[in-house]
Amino acid sequence: MSASSSDPSVPVLTIDGPSGSGKGTISAAVAAALGWHLLDSGAIYRAVGYAAGMAGLDLSDPEAVTRCAQNTRIAFRAPREGGPARVFINGFDATDEIRTETCGAAASAIAAMPAVRTALFERQRAFRKAPGLVADGRDMGTVVFSDAPCKVFLTASAEERAKRRYK
Repeated sequence: MSASSSDPSVPVLTIDGPSGSGKGTISAAVAAALGWHLLDSGAIYRAVGYAAGMAGLDLSDPEAVTRCAQNTRIAFRAPREGGPARVFINGFDATDEIRTETCGAAASAIAAMPAVRTALFERQRAFRKAPGLVADGRDMGTVVFSDAPCKVFLTASAEERAKRRYK
């Protein structure tokens, strides 16, 4: 039997912090160094927004977006040479596509839908697999993996965050 999201013996390291603080870069580097799985929760919402848009769904229709959230295959791969993780949607590398302002707006819209949040909560918990998980994002250490033994909160100055966000 493999360890699942309900198996607290699988270690989880959560990394939270404000936008532009380096969560994604640090998370990918730590996951690669440890040989652990990686979860970028913000990218999951962006990926669902992208998939829903590509399918021509109405982003204000919670039922349609929830179905999309439940059925879209999302995977992360830590890069070999540093930087943020690559994001795959149904096997397609959509890393660059999901980082647009349009996808950011879609992610914000669908994150406000309780049914979508519930569906994605379960999807996020399913990333907890042996040998371990590095989980990047808001609510990771407080809601999704509240039992995580190690929770990191990154900070950075407003100036540094602005540089990182707009480079």
